[in-house]
Amino acid sequence: MKKYLTIISLLFYPIFFTSCKKDFLDVAPGSQLSSATFWRNADDANKAATGVYSAWANGHAYQIYFADDWSDDAIPTGFWHFFYYYSWGIGGLSPQDANINDYWSALYSVIRSTNVFLTNVGKCKMDEDLRNRLIGEVKFIRAYEYFLLYNFWGEVPLVSQPLNISELKVARAQPGETESFILQDLNDAISYLPVTPPEAGRITKGAALSLKARILLYEGKYGDAADAAKAVMDLNVYKLLRTPAGDGYYQLSNTRQGNNQEEILGWQNDGVNRNNDQVQYMNCLTNTLVSPTKALVDSYDGYDKTIDQIVAVDESTDISRFQNRDPRLNFTIGHTGSVVNGQTLNSNEAPLSNESTGYGVVKFITDEVKANAPHFTTDNILIRYAEVLLTYAEAKIESGQIDQSVLDAINDVRSRAYGTTVDDIAHYPEVTSTDQATLRKIVRNERRVELAFEGLRWFDLKRWRIAAGTGGTMNGPVSGAFLSPGNYINAGSRALSDKDYLRPIPQAQVDLESSGVLTQNPGY
Repeated sequence: MKKYLTIISLLFYPIFFTSCKKDFLDVAPGSQLSSATFWRNADDANKAATGVYSAWANGHAYQIYFADDWSDDAIPTGFWHFFYYYSWGIGGLSPQDANINDYWSALYSVIRSTNVFLTNVGKCKMDEDLRNRLIGEVKFIRAYEYFLLYNFWGEVPLVSQPLNISELKVARAQPGETESFILQDLNDAISYLPVTPPEAGRITKGAALSLKARILLYEGKYGDAADAAKAVMDLNVYKLLRTPAGDGYYQLSNTRQGNNQEEILGWQNDGVNRNNDQVQYMNCLTNTLVSPTKALVDSYDGYDKTIDQIVAVDESTDISRFQNRDPRLNFTIGHTGSVVNGQTLNSNEAPLSNESTGYGVVKFITDEVKANAPHFTTDNILIRYAEVLLTYAEAKIESGQIDQSVLDAINDVRSRAYGTTVDDIAHYPEVTSTDQATLRKIVRNERRVELAFEGLRWFDLKRWRIAAGTGGTMNGPVSGAFLSPGNYINAGSRALSDKDYLRPIPQAQVDLESSGVLTQNPGY
C-alpha cells in the first residue's frame, strides 16, 4: 500500500474534515457524519483512518522541510523573505500575523479529524484487534500535532472531542497538562500498535516509542528518554542504511530508498506529481525557500582521512573550504564545486546565485537541477533510526550515565556518514572521550549535521536555550558563501529575544474564544 499516506478519497475527505483555513474549533454545517450512514463496519473505520492520515500528511508537510528557516541553519530565499518563514526566523512575529493563525488552524484541523474518528470508531462492528490498531495510529497522529503545538506555543487548549460552536471556550492547559496528554496518547498507541506494519506507511510501535523518546528528551526527562530510545533499539527491526558503495547517507535522502531499515515513519511517495505541495520545491535548486547558512557549513568537521584526524578547514578559497570535510556536507549543501547530476555549481552563478546565501539544499534532489521539478521521489521521512541513536546518546550523557553504549550510538551514526562501519576506526573520526562536556558538544553537533533540513533544529535550539539573547546563535548577521578570505555574503540579520522561544497565540483565536479565555504568551 505504497501510496497509503498520499491518497485521499475524493468522496470521503470533503465531508469528513473541515478546512484548515477555518478557525480551529469551527464546525462547518454538514461536517459531522451521520452514524446511520457511516461508522458501520471495518471498511468504514479503515476509510476514516485513511482520511486522518491524508489530512495529516497533506495539511502541513512543509513544517518539516522548511522549518530550518526558523533556525540558524538557513534563511529563506528572495521573494520568500516576505513570507512567514522569514518572520518566524527573525523574531518578527505578532499575534495579528495571519500565517500564524493559519498554522495553528491547520494543526487543530487535523486534531479535530482525529477526535471525530476516536469518538465514533467504537460504533463500528469490527474485529477488536483491528479497531485498537487504528485507534493507536490515530492517537499517534493526535499526539504528533499536539507535540508541534506545545513546542511552538507552550500549553494550549486540549480538545479530545469534536466540539460544536457553542463549546468553543476552551482555556489553555495548566503547566504540564499538554505534555501529559501527549504522553498518554503515545502510551496508548504503544500498547495497541504492532512492531511490524501490516502495510507500508502505517504507524508502528517503533514510531510511537521514537516520538515518546523525542518528547521526553525535549522535556529534559533524560532517564525516561533514554529508556524509550533503548526500547526502540531493542525491537531489533531498525538499523542505519548502509550501502556497499559507502553512500548510505546520500541514498537515504536522494534516491528511492523508501521503507528501508532506517525509516521508522515517513509519508509515502511514489514519485507522482504533488500538486499544491510545497515539498516539490525541495527537489530543485531554484525557487527554493531554504538557503543554508555559513554557520551550518562551518559545523561540518574538517577531516584528513590520510592521517585519520579532525583538522582545521582551509578558509583561503571557496574550493578549499569544502575539501577534507565530513561527507554529509557535500550530500546536503550545494556550493561552489558541487557536482549535482552532472552540473558543476558555483555560488556566483545560477542556480546558487538565486539563493540568499549562495548555498542551496541538495539533500533531497533526485533527478534534475531545475525550478519546480515535478517529481519528488523520496519518502518524506518523519522519524528515522539515526535520530533515535542520537537521542539515546544525548539522554545518557545528560543523565551522567556515560558508558560504551553512548559511544557506540554516536559512532554508529558517524561511521555511516564516512561510508564505513563502526569497527573501521581508521577511516572515520571515532568518538572515544567519556567527558560529559566534550560529549555534550559532540552529540549536539552530530544532531545538527546528521538531521539537517529534517525540521528538528529549531526545537534543539529552543530546548538548549542557545538561540536568543546576547551570544545567541540567532542574533546578528547571517553569513553565506565565500567572497574573499574573511569576507562572506551578507544574507541579512536576526535579533531574537527570550519571548521568541514561544510563538504568539493568534489574535484571531483569542478573539474567537472571547476575552480572557485564551491568554497570550508573555512579550506579545
